[in-house]
Amino acid sequence: MFCNFYFEGYSNFSEVKATVKRLSQGADILDSNDTVTISTDGFTISLSEGGHGPKFASEDYNIELKYSCYIDVIASYTNWAYDLMSFIGKVICDMDGDCILELNDKPILLRKNNIITVDDKNLSGTAKFPFHKLGLDYQEGDIL
Repeated sequence: MFCNFYFEGYSNFSEVKATVKRLSQGADILDSNDTVTISTDGFTISLSEGGHGPKFASEDYNIELKYSCYIDVIASYTNWAYDLMSFIGKVICDMDGDCILELNDKPILLRKNNIITVDDKNLSGTAKFPFHKLGLDYQEGDIL
């Protein structure tokens, strides 16, 4: 399983890297000039600036996106979804601008104009996705 998390951010890349590393306390972090890799029990995140992903997602969702987090989910870790939503909630709370989270190429979270919309009806699971772990107000609705 994988996720793509694209976000706008008004900071430069070094500030975004510093923020994401601060929010990832306790994780293994590998930092280079153009990427930061963060490894936890439930997922590994590769953060980068620019590229095709944010460009295409910007066009698809009609929002400006600048940064990309490719997230490799470790499905054998039973709390991956809870931990991921908690981490995404921290990032959203700490960063300005719009963002989109896709799980296996399906959009499940969109923040546009400061309104967070979640949509898990296209996921194959029977349980509700743990959006409450974001720790933020959101509305359920259609994305796209």
